[in-house]
Amino acid sequence: MDDEIAETSQIFHANSDICQQLLARYSHSSADQHRHLCATAAATRSIIQSSSLPLSPISYFAATITSLSSSKSLDSTALAALTSLLSITIPLVSRGEIRPEKADVAVGVLVGLVEDSGSNLGTSSVRAVLKAVGILVTDFCNLDDCKSVELGFEWLLRYCIDKRPKVRKCAQDCLLAVIKSLGSSAVSKKASRLIYLSVKEHMPLAAKITTTGIIDNSINDTVLHPDYQDVLHLLNVMKLVAPYLSVKILTRSLSQLLKILKSPCSALARPVFEVVLAIFENSEPEVIVPIAEDIFESLVPFITLGEKNSVETAVLAATLIKTALCKLRDGNLHKSITYLPQVTESMIGLLSSEANISSQAAETFRELINHLIDGKSLLIIKTQEIEDKSVHNEEFVAAKSICTAFFSVLRTSCKIPNQHFLSVLAHLFLKLGDAAYMFVEGIILKLADLMNTCSSSASEIIHLRDCIGSAVVAMGPEKILELIPISLGENDFSCSNNWLIPILKKNIVGSSLQFFMEHIIPLAESFEQASVKVKKSVIGQDLQAYFRGCWELLPAFCRQPNDTCQSFDTLASLLIALLKKDSFMLENIAISLQELVNQNKKVLAFDQRSEELTEVQNTGIIDVFAEDLKTRKLYSRKIAKKNLKVLASCSKDLLQALVNVLFESPPETHKHLKGAIGCLVSICDSSETKQTFMDSLKKFQLLDDMGDHGKIENETVVPGDREQGGAFSVGTETKRHLILDLASCFVDVSDEDLVKLLFCVIKCSLQSTDEFGQTEAYQILCRILEKHSWFCSSQFAVVMDLLSGVKSSANIELLKSRFACFQTLLIQAIMSNEEGRKAAYDTINAISSKLQKSSDATCEAPYKKFLSMIIGYLSGSSPHIKSGVVSALSVLVYNDPDICLTVPDMFPSVMELLHTKAIEIIKAVLGFVKVFVSSLKPNDLQNFLPDIVDGILRWSSVSRHHFKTKVTVILEIVMRKCGVPSVKALTPDKYKDYVQGVVMNRRGKTSSKEIESSEAKPDHPDSFPTGQHKRKWEESTKNEEGPVRPWKRKDDRKQRFGKSSRESGHSDSRNQPKRRQQHYKKNFSVGKNLKGKKHQVNNPRQTVVSKFSKHNKVGKS
Repeated sequence: MDDEIAETSQIFHANSDICQQLLARYSHSSADQHRHLCATAAATRSIIQSSSLPLSPISYFAATITSLSSSKSLDSTALAALTSLLSITIPLVSRGEIRPEKADVAVGVLVGLVEDSGSNLGTSSVRAVLKAVGILVTDFCNLDDCKSVELGFEWLLRYCIDKRPKVRKCAQDCLLAVIKSLGSSAVSKKASRLIYLSVKEHMPLAAKITTTGIIDNSINDTVLHPDYQDVLHLLNVMKLVAPYLSVKILTRSLSQLLKILKSPCSALARPVFEVVLAIFENSEPEVIVPIAEDIFESLVPFITLGEKNSVETAVLAATLIKTALCKLRDGNLHKSITYLPQVTESMIGLLSSEANISSQAAETFRELINHLIDGKSLLIIKTQEIEDKSVHNEEFVAAKSICTAFFSVLRTSCKIPNQHFLSVLAHLFLKLGDAAYMFVEGIILKLADLMNTCSSSASEIIHLRDCIGSAVVAMGPEKILELIPISLGENDFSCSNNWLIPILKKNIVGSSLQFFMEHIIPLAESFEQASVKVKKSVIGQDLQAYFRGCWELLPAFCRQPNDTCQSFDTLASLLIALLKKDSFMLENIAISLQELVNQNKKVLAFDQRSEELTEVQNTGIIDVFAEDLKTRKLYSRKIAKKNLKVLASCSKDLLQALVNVLFESPPETHKHLKGAIGCLVSICDSSETKQTFMDSLKKFQLLDDMGDHGKIENETVVPGDREQGGAFSVGTETKRHLILDLASCFVDVSDEDLVKLLFCVIKCSLQSTDEFGQTEAYQILCRILEKHSWFCSSQFAVVMDLLSGVKSSANIELLKSRFACFQTLLIQAIMSNEEGRKAAYDTINAISSKLQKSSDATCEAPYKKFLSMIIGYLSGSSPHIKSGVVSALSVLVYNDPDICLTVPDMFPSVMELLHTKAIEIIKAVLGFVKVFVSSLKPNDLQNFLPDIVDGILRWSSVSRHHFKTKVTVILEIVMRKCGVPSVKALTPDKYKDYVQGVVMNRRGKTSSKEIESSEAKPDHPDSFPTGQHKRKWEESTKNEEGPVRPWKRKDDRKQRFGKSSRESGHSDSRNQPKRRQQHYKKNFSVGKNLKGKKHQVNNPRQTVVSKFSKHNKVGKS
């Protein structure tokens, strides 16, 4: 029978007649197997009906089994049809419908059928029977009775090594399902034993393959040999069922498999390795411990590459050994240490192989090191115990064994090892940490020798430097310099081990400031003194370079030093003395101070481990260990607080020294100096900070320009007034530039008085004609507006007047900085009070209208850029900014609904915000959607309807903040414009009840005529007020004295609503003009909100947008 029938059995249903389903599917097919299947099903149905039984799956199953029990009288065609019908029927039988004893009989019938029929059954028929037997054993036999399971299990196991691939795969799947379902431990042990006996039975065959003349032929001939195929299929079965076998059977099976590995035949090695790996990964240590010696004796020879071992085999063997050692460490660490030296030597040999195998071996070796070595327990071992060789710590023995193996390899070679060898060695350094000095002294000295003897142009030198850098990170510079000292020759002024200086610069972390002052600074001074004495200029230049290199180690020693509290006072005095000189140390000192301040502040700010412990270059093997370096916790909150207290005590003198240097140094050094000044200002007392800034103003005689010492004047000085009098000279402008540089360092942590003083400095700079100074002043002002919202709100008018009064310029950078200030003010206005929002919306509308109404075709691009700029702020990090932008877009959509078509990305970008959880953002987006659906024409709204329905319904279940009410109002507007069927068609099942409730609520509030028109013609364009109705609506919003502002009219309606509610409990329109009542009754709905109070829904477009655009007139469209 064709395989299609078996594959389509899952489409049949148990609650319908199987014969009828087959006829409906195959009655028109001309294929012989389909006609035979339909005929067999019809005959079976006749038998069932003649016995007055229901046409259920169990009846078809019983009739089919009865027919198959007399299979001797059936030909191959009939057998194929019956087995196909059986494979369709049995999955439809419910659990419990077949008693266990009947299931046993059915299994016997099916097994006998296959055994007796022989060649009469095709592949698909055998698969159908296998599937039926698997289901019978799994679902209907007594799984706690060995006799009930045994026959079917043995038969499935036998067909798991069948030569037909599809039959074999089906049998393996069924066997796996059966063994997973076994509940009784006795039955499970019995099944495990049957599998083991099958393995043991095939062991002579496997031995024959590995020892007889089969292996004399090529590997391809061996693979095609039938005996090899049987063993291979059995090994695949073992790999599948290994997680479900008992411990005893796994140990015995493992012993049998290891016998195959004693022969060097690689044809069976890889399949055996895969089975062994499955056993290792899914078993406990007690499986491996009894046969650990046999495991390593069998696996270690395969690590060595040769003619008989392929690359894949060697790597897989290394992985098996690593897994076995990890298991032994969990169960019996002593045994794992016993075999570790032999294993380590073999795996190191793989590291020196070709690139593809050495990279895989390196990864395996790193995993082994991670499992065997922790590093923490090694620190408690005393030096005396090491000298007496009385250490009984297994981790110590493992570390020593691995380090000894690496040293043996390095000692016998004069070449630099490859990248993967050095990467594993570097990983070993980092895992050992501070305890590395007990094991790696010889390795470090050998690596130093390689650095001294190798050519500087060798490509391997990069990886060698990185490896030594890992040792610096692990052990610290103190121990490294003790092993590899940097020294100056007395006679020839040669410097030994000078290559270590750049390595230290990149990798020092957590060292000592005291060590730097006592060892590095004297070393630097010795280089400087020698450079003066030397006669040859080349040597003198080298010594000067070493001198500078030693001083450049200062930032590295300031990366989380362990003695900041004890040593920073002394270091600060030294740094102040250096700053007073015209020194090359300015940049290094500035970076060092930033390191010291920022790393302690970071610990307090995030209450977690510091992230930047050391600089890790983008190239080289150190990238592998970046995570290890980041997770080293050197500072606690308590230590960080103490450190900042000490730093703050010295900050005043350091700050003054840095300010003096800033005024005297060239501009290219200002970047680092300003960073250091900003860090010190953040920890310095505010009064001292302000005094420092005031002293600087006095120094440059600029304090008189500030007015009454920082008082902000409401009057704006007209630009150019002072320039006409010639009061500002070139020197004054230069001084003002320096003051602006200093002011930029004080912005983030300034108090109210200092902010006002900074603003006066900015004001004077903006009133000058120097564009460079104006650009920097704008940038500082923008930072003040962003960092100090109180200033932005309290001095809004003053800042706007200042920015408006400054003469425009063609300088692009200046314009960008100026517009950034306007942008911040605009956002602040949107998020402020009603008047601020009104001013912001006026500005947005003015810009938009000006760009949109321009008749020049070239203005289309600026208009789109303006809109895109606003939309771009939707990706900002602040919820306040996002909600303000959405509100601004609502105003633009209200005034120009076609904007959604002009900028198609706008609507999806706003709707995406409904996936956030910020309340203010959701409020703004729902308001936007309400304006959107009210403003667009029905035909245009249809294109956006799927996104609208999908977006708002997710908030229909949230009653807080009136979200559910808002969604209901939006849906009512959409239903009125697009029709109820359009909305229902897009509603997910989980929200259909809610939408139906909205529909029913509308039916109670609207006339039947409106309902019919809205449902019958969902795309009717007149669902929104147009023509005469629109004019009536606009006229109804005016009183006798003239137009009423939207928000005022809204307040009046609220008052009338409250009054009428108290009098009658209903919100009708008795107090409204009669034509207004008729218009509302015809075009809008009156319903209940969530709390049950009735309210009147006015023109949705007007009501929604009134809170965004109270300055707009009601009739504006």
